Amino acid sequence: MTESDEMLWMVRGVWVSLCLRAACELGVVDALDQPQDLATLATRCSANASTLGRLLRVLVDLGLLSNAEGRYALTTMGAQLSVGHPSGLRHLAMMQTELPNLTAWQHLADAIKRGSAVYKDLNGQTSWEWLASHPAEETVFNAAMARRGAAQVAAVLTAYDFSGVRLVIDVGGGQGAMLGELLTDQPELTGIVADRPEVAASATASLAAAGLGERARGEASDFFVSVPSGGEVYILSNILHDWDDAEAVMILRSVHAAMGPAAELLIVETVLDAPGRTTPEQRDVHLVDLNMLVLFGARERSHSQYDKLLVAGGFEPSSLAQSPNTWNVLLTRRTI
Repeated sequence: MTESDEMLWMVRGVWVSLCLRAACELGVVDALDQPQDLATLATRCSANASTLGRLLRVLVDLGLLSNAEGRYALTTMGAQLSVGHPSGLRHLAMMQTELPNLTAWQHLADAIKRGSAVYKDLNGQTSWEWLASHPAEETVFNAAMARRGAAQVAAVLTAYDFSGVRLVIDVGGGQGAMLGELLTDQPELTGIVADRPEVAASATASLAAAGLGERARGEASDFFVSVPSGGEVYILSNILHDWDDAEAVMILRSVHAAMGPAAELLIVETVLDAPGRTTPEQRDVHLVDLNMLVLFGARERSHSQYDKLLVAGGFEPSSLAQSPNTWNVLLTRRTI
């Protein structure tokens, strides 16, 4: 493949993402519970057979489907876009191709010129406000975030020994996916997800459905104002990267105010200069960094940049734990 071919593939990238979205919207992946011919698949997807065949051709090229003697079947990679697949990639594909997000990304150059988000100017609301006013899309967003829970918990358990800990406060913990994974692994723990009222209610329901209702719940909270007190360990998982420095310090100060003198704070993020990432993994972190700029005026950060926020928020400089995957855990305490 020549350099021009490589460049052409990059140029076509947005088309690829939208092909994945179309496959999800049409129900192609979930209709392929067994191999199907084009006519049967078109009927099941309520689609024109001729034009559906043109999409399927691309999905075969992408390695998501196979085609043997006119019968289409899912590959293991394509199966990751099915409803309920543990990878959660279907939710991510849908979330990242929502029109307001695509509109904001079209103005990446403007965000870079002025050094701030463009989402609100283009869509009339912040990303958080848009999600709050679109419940179905917010459900997809929360599910896309929940997909990271197992890997984040693996990083947390490598970084921290929960022996003797009874109460964990997951600040901004969404529907409770990460807390649920943690409590499943650590049967002596109890936990609270502190999030917006409607999200906290969803967390309570999700945790109860997972059989953790007696040990965990959601609690309505605005992390810019206050979070629940009494936790021995507080976790901020993928929260600070959503906010600019001033807002991140406000969140840290709220957490600081809730913590007792012996409590500890774990920050779970993808730290820019953490060792051990492959080139594709580092590329993904850098792309997410630009997404934070475009949508929120925020950023991924280096270890020293996180420490600067922590000190401003009343915490000690952190230690960066070893990680079994791409997630990093920073450990810190309040300054005395």
